[in-house]
Amino acid sequence: MSTDEDRARLAEQLVALPVHELVDVMRRVLPHHTEDEGGLRSVLLLATATIDEDAPDVPELALVAWPDRDYYEGGLGADQGLWNEGDCAKCNTAVTSNAKRGYCPVCGSRCGFT
Repeated sequence: MSTDEDRARLAEQLVALPVHELVDVMRRVLPHHTEDEGGLRSVLLLATATIDEDAPDVPELALVAWPDRDYYEGGLGADQGLWNEGDCAKCNTAVTSNAKRGYCPVCGSRCGFT
């Protein structure tokens, strides 16, 4: 069990990371908290909520894709912010990424983004 101070130190380290590195760290952590029970699967994910000032009550949600490290030869791809968008061809989930290639965090399919 960790202390509040331990978690605060870890949070400080995570806050200091650029977004593309934070996404890679979360890729290594969140899938370990997947739960399967009674035919249901529950997955922890990262998401973005884009809010248009002209329609603030209707945020546009997209799940954050995990970087395709094989495509980028072990790297994370170019850090372009979380502005590359697309839909997963397999599960039709709206996905966003900092790079042009990634994996859907829901079904694990490879995705390309524009």
